[in-house]
Amino acid sequence: MVVADGTVVLTTATSVVALSLRDGEEQWRRDLTPATVPSVVDIGDEPAPPVIANSHVFLATADGIAAFEVADGAVAWRNTDTAGAGVPVVTDDALFVPTTDGVARFATDDGRRQWTATADGTRLAVADDTVIIAGQEIVAVDAATGEVQWEHSDRPEGYPVVSDGTVYVSNTYGDLIGRSLTDGSEQWRLDDRRSLEFPVVTPDSVYAIERPGESASATFAFDRVENGPPEPRWCSEINLGGAVTAAADDAVFTFQSDDGLTAFTTRLGEAVWQYPTEYQAVSLAVLDGGIVSVSPDGTVVALGGE
Repeated sequence: MVVADGTVVLTTATSVVALSLRDGEEQWRRDLTPATVPSVVDIGDEPAPPVIANSHVFLATADGIAAFEVADGAVAWRNTDTAGAGVPVVTDDALFVPTTDGVARFATDDGRRQWTATADGTRLAVADDTVIIAGQEIVAVDAATGEVQWEHSDRPEGYPVVSDGTVYVSNTYGDLIGRSLTDGSEQWRLDDRRSLEFPVVTPDSVYAIERPGESASATFAFDRVENGPPEPRWCSEINLGGAVTAAADDAVFTFQSDDGLTAFTTRLGEAVWQYPTEYQAVSLAVLDGGIVSVSPDGTVVALGGE
């Protein structure tokens, strides 16, 4: 799910759908089969969400890459050279997509494929002319040429995050690692057996989820430190089950299968409200004064806002 210009765009197993952010009314729908990606809440595979830029919706599908007009869903272009295999990342003039051939760069205006890197990975981040690819290893390639710049066998888990020249990645051993975007050198590592996953990075903080499996999960908050590892600020226990984290200036949001959606204060980690739901949230979007969540069956709930 993605939200932009007053529109919520999400994928289902058989379509891409646009809803009005104000009242949830369907604006348009296009039948297609999105690529699938592993769910972050351990419910199997789910449709790969779209991305929005320059008034277009970009989507990886089972038979290619497609772009639609945000306003009315009209097809801007399709590229059927290769099948999509993950969530795209878009910049001003380029679309980077995991495909069945590797990670490829496409022109946003007409869908021309410009290069394909054979790196093994379907989870991407793009910053400062570098594409970070997480798969069996973590690999950095030049955004202009697709040439490999560096790689490390971190066994990454989840999506990488890039902020201020640092690549944040969690691995299968539960470590949270910070690497230099420039050369991949390790800047710091949190490896105190916390099994931290799904980092969310803001200008001042890092948030992550601990999911030990046999006991209660927890949301951790860390203070970002210049030239050093993040320092723990608070930990708030949450119930068993998958959790999705999103952050705003004054609140951190998590989802648990037992408690629903919970908001914690960013400073002290105090739970200030809960919204019980009968479904699991697989995606959260935080907006000014509101939050939007979507479930595996396509149920969308918007809270707050004006």
